[in-house]
Parts: sequence; C-alpha cells; structure tokens
Amino acid sequence: MKQPEYKCTEKLWKPIVRPPRHNYRLKDMGNEIFMVHDTVVKRVDFEMINSRGLTLQCSLFEPVRIQDKNHSCMIYLHGNSSSRVESLTILEYLLPQNISVCGIDLSGSGQSQGEYISLGFYESRDVNDLYNYLRSNKPFITQIGLWGRSMGSVTAIIAASLNSNFKMLVCDSPFSNLTNLCQELASNTYNIPGCCFNCFWCFVKSKIRKEAKFNIDDLNIIQIIQTLPTDVAIVFLSAKGDTLIREKHPKALSEKFRGMKEFIQFEGTHNSKRPIEVMKETVQFIVAQMAKYDQHTSQKDNKISLNGKDQIPITDVGVPLLYSERPYISKTEK
Repeated sequence: MKQPEYKCTEKLWKPIVRPPRHNYRLKDMGNEIFMVHDTVVKRVDFEMINSRGLTLQCSLFEPVRIQDKNHSCMIYLHGNSSSRVESLTILEYLLPQNISVCGIDLSGSGQSQGEYISLGFYESRDVNDLYNYLRSNKPFITQIGLWGRSMGSVTAIIAASLNSNFKMLVCDSPFSNLTNLCQELASNTYNIPGCCFNCFWCFVKSKIRKEAKFNIDDLNIIQIIQTLPTDVAIVFLSAKGDTLIREKHPKALSEKFRGMKEFIQFEGTHNSKRPIEVMKETVQFIVAQMAKYDQHTSQKDNKISLNGKDQIPITDVGVPLLYSERPYISKTEK
C-alpha cells in the first residue's frame, strides 16, 4: 500500500478518513473453487449498491454441500486500510463447520466506491445493506453474524445496534472511544500534552465533519454497546502486545456488555496472525450460539430500514492489512 501524499494542513485529519487504500487483484482472493481440508468451497463475487448509491465489491464463500440447505453465514469486516482479502484469514475455521463467509470491501476501501472511510458510521449501513442483499438473494442463509477486526469490530457493534437480527459478533481489537484512543496515541507515541491535543483535535473534528460528513464527537462505542439486546453474544479478542488498541479498550467494552460474552487474550500484536487455538475457541463459541439461535429464529426475516436518527460512527487509526497466509486452501481445478 502506497502512503497517500497529504498537504500540510491535511496531515492532521485526512489520514483518519483517507488512510492508504488496500490495492489488490481479484486473483489474490484465490481460486473460485478450492478445498478447505475436506470441504469443497465455491467463491462467488458480486457487486452491491448501498443506500448511498455506491457500488461495493463482495465475495461469498460457501461449502458446495450446503449451498441448497439452510446454513449460517458470518460477514467479515476488515480494518481501516484493508479489504475483503482479510476475510481469507477465517475461512479454514468456519467453512468446515458449514458456516459460509461473506467478505466485503466497505465503502471507501479496497475496490469499492467511496472517497473516504467513515470509521464505522457509514460502514455499519453498508453491513445492513449487505444483510438485506443476502436475505433477498440467498434464501438458504439463515442466521447472519459479524466478525470484525479493529475498525471492522466497532462497525459490527454499531451495525448490531441498528439491526437486531445480528445476534453473534466477534470483535477483534475494538476500541472503546475514538477521542480517548487518539489522545492516548498522541501522548504515548508523540509526547503531545493534553492542552495541545485539545487544540488540534477541535480542528480535526471540524474538518472531518465538513469533508466526510459525520461527527466524531459521537464515536463512543462503550456507550453504544450498552444498548445492545441481551440476546446478542460477543467474543472479544485482544492481543497482549497490541500497542495501538491496548487491552483496556476491549476489556472495558466486555465489562459493559450485558449479553453472553467471552474475552480471549493472546500473545501477538495488533496485526499479527491470530493463534490457531484462539480461532478454534472462537469458532466453538460461534457454532454453539448459532445453533441456539437457529432453534428460535423464524425463517421469515424482514428487511431492516434505517430511517431513524443517525447513530454513532467509529474509527481505526493507521492499521495495515492483517497479515494473511493461505494455508486453508488446497487448490483444485474447476
């Protein structure tokens, strides 16, 4: 990813809403038909128009054996400088469990349209649009959950506050409050005193509100998570060596969340590959919760319209693509 060039005054605010865009080729997504362990998988790429009229690029990975049978799906939500390529990191764990995976380039990211990312505000609307698309076009998909990392994890929390049909979330490295996070980074990384931070932060907020059309004063995830229904289940993941989003952020969110939850901490950094045992434990939690929800969920699922007052947006700060190998794919010829 090439770092964008910013003018002098843009250096304070533009990296937040226009970080490096992850450029990739479609072949980086792998074969359209491949093996994950003993499971034959088909990838279908599709375009979707979101509620703002932007074209978003998506990929659905489904085990061939369940394409015409009822099954669950996890939508993967990437970090702020990433793309749907990041969804490859969870395929080997979910697909053999007969759970399909849908990756999406959120607006302003990857190959999707959009000038800016909105740090979760509009991305959460993208998630709802994708939910409606899957409901309309994939009748065999029943329960739909969300797996997000960094910006994607807070996008998942916001989306669940807007759409009560999201009952299962994985939140890998979420932050609890954007302003607090940026103030921590300014102090710990650049030794900027609080009084100086407050001055330039007012300028940052003003520019982002004007250019990207949202108010970052509303980015208070710890407040949003307390509004989620108690029948939502969340796995919180936190790397011990994460110097960007430290343990106290996901821990505080976990403590305030009222539903079924699990907090898993592990060795690693913000962008390191997640340990196999952590991934397996997370998937066990997902399988158990989705099985429980499927017993009580009706096949009738109405589309959700977001006509009410806009709720809280979110962010991620300068996070590169989570490193992904592809050990899960045994290539086969079509």
